[in-house]
Amino acid sequence: MRGRLHLYLGTAPGVGKTCALLAEGRRLAALGNDVVVGLAETHDRQDTTAGLDGLEVVPRKPVAHRGARFGEMDVQAILARHPQTVLVDEMAHANAPGSRHDKRWQDVEELLDAGVDVVSALNVAHLRSLSDQVEELTGVPVHETVPDAVADAADRVDVIDLDPESLRRRLTRIYPPGTAEWALAGFFRPGNITVLRELMDQWIREHAHDHATGPGAPTTRRGSRIIAALTGEAESERILHRAAQLAAGTGAELVGVHVRNPGGLKEPDPPWLNGQRRLLAELGGRYARVAGEDVARALLDFTRAEHASQLVLGASRRSHGYQMLYGSVIDRVVRAAGPVEVHVIPPRRPPRHRLTARLPRLVRPVRRRRVSLPVRRTAIGWTLSVLAPAAVTALLLPVRGSLGLAGALLCTLLSVVLAALVGGVGPAALATVTGFLAVDFLYTRPYYSLRVDRPIDLVGLFVFAVVGVTVCLLVDGLARRALQVTRAQAEAENRARLVADVLAAGTATPADLVDALRRTFDLEGVVLLLPTDGGWEAEAAAGPCPPAAPEDAGFTVALAGGRTLALAGARLSAEDARLLRAFTGQLRIEEETRQLRRIGGGGHEDRHEHSRGGEATQ
Repeated sequence: MRGRLHLYLGTAPGVGKTCALLAEGRRLAALGNDVVVGLAETHDRQDTTAGLDGLEVVPRKPVAHRGARFGEMDVQAILARHPQTVLVDEMAHANAPGSRHDKRWQDVEELLDAGVDVVSALNVAHLRSLSDQVEELTGVPVHETVPDAVADAADRVDVIDLDPESLRRRLTRIYPPGTAEWALAGFFRPGNITVLRELMDQWIREHAHDHATGPGAPTTRRGSRIIAALTGEAESERILHRAAQLAAGTGAELVGVHVRNPGGLKEPDPPWLNGQRRLLAELGGRYARVAGEDVARALLDFTRAEHASQLVLGASRRSHGYQMLYGSVIDRVVRAAGPVEVHVIPPRRPPRHRLTARLPRLVRPVRRRRVSLPVRRTAIGWTLSVLAPAAVTALLLPVRGSLGLAGALLCTLLSVVLAALVGGVGPAALATVTGFLAVDFLYTRPYYSLRVDRPIDLVGLFVFAVVGVTVCLLVDGLARRALQVTRAQAEAENRARLVADVLAAGTATPADLVDALRRTFDLEGVVLLLPTDGGWEAEAAAGPCPPAAPEDAGFTVALAGGRTLALAGARLSAEDARLLRAFTGQLRIEEETRQLRRIGGGGHEDRHEHSRGGEATQ
């Protein structure tokens, strides 16, 4: 007989899910239930750790991966112990490589299949169908998710919630100084917490009908079917998530359909389809494949055959010209849909929400403005726009007979390019006009007048004007782009130093530092290595693939005490390497400053030591 799942669903980290989970364990134990703690993430907080008193804790299983050791839930030991109830915290956690399962929710499923009741906890942001909305509305990506079907199968769901201000006050008490301010200004802004609470209410409303009335009771569906079109576009996962939400809200069955050309049915499925089929299964839907030359007609025929009420499509990324030549599948579906309700899901855009109006000015998205050139440089450009064409045409006068009008125009064009490089489009336009008049005055017959007798000379002057304007626009754009890139690099380095300054000013642990590095530079693994007699030992590691030794890393930084910071992943670009040097350099400066204060009697003691000394190598 399958075990029962009791799920604590929290609106955000810090609302008290772990405390509620442990309190439920103590309550069950007091009633005579055989309860063990499979895993509880106390984060060394005194009030949370106190909740373990009186409960049996199954020791974590050490998992070694590339020189680092991790503690994961020991599923085998729990199955051998076979308690009546096991407490499992943070269901969305990704297990270390080499564990029994890749995800902790898979550990929970195995325990349930073995007949063990499970009490677990989960944040609403980690539900698979809501993860993309959380990223879009808050701007914070969600990397670890749990299929909605797992939460839907829970026999009991308790919501753990706090209003934004209460949660923020609690975080200031449980987070170390410096870290709390950083968190409150980032993910835990009042607007983000409000969005998460709204998503929680939405999910509970839409999924309440899926809860069975008793153990093993089947799930009932009140609606018909909702069809989601599967394509190779980047937005396909987003389409499936939206379709799953529609299906949950109406009690309908989710069906994903892939339309294949009849001539390609014998060919293997495209690589992207396997991933979408897995996601569809996790969302509780079924897969279907149909053949058809006309994709729109095949989709509608399948929808009607399934007696489906709604069809979900993704907005096309094709250009208007392509759609004019070959037609639009969406337009044809909408025109021929009849009673079928068609939903078109727009492509993902950068996070924009009404709540961004409440954010501080520094964190609001700003419209990129045209880069302005320095005033001194612009002034030099205006001077060159007049002097350079006049000087070029005057210097070439002794060879006017052999040079001809074409040669004079080409040489004058160089002065236009020079003015564009220095002063931008305005001086370059003036240089074009000045050069046009100077060449006309000195090199077209009759000489020393602005009258042109020969039509061929007029054509040459006109072509010069067109080419001059075109060149000045292109060169101006390139010059401003180069200046913009330089400024962006300097801004990125300043931000890297600012982040390092915030980390160093607080009481961040080595684990916090390596995790910040991994997330900032999107690396596969970061590890802080200590030299030992037998090689290297990991002091702190982050990511699924931290290097075991400096030689295994693509980028290393030597720190104080012989320690080495090693980074694994794709080889860092020159820009990333420069930012990383700025990051670690600021950490080194902060550490040296604190040491000087201690030497000078400042009386300030840091509990953790950050990196100092050493150079970065790649």
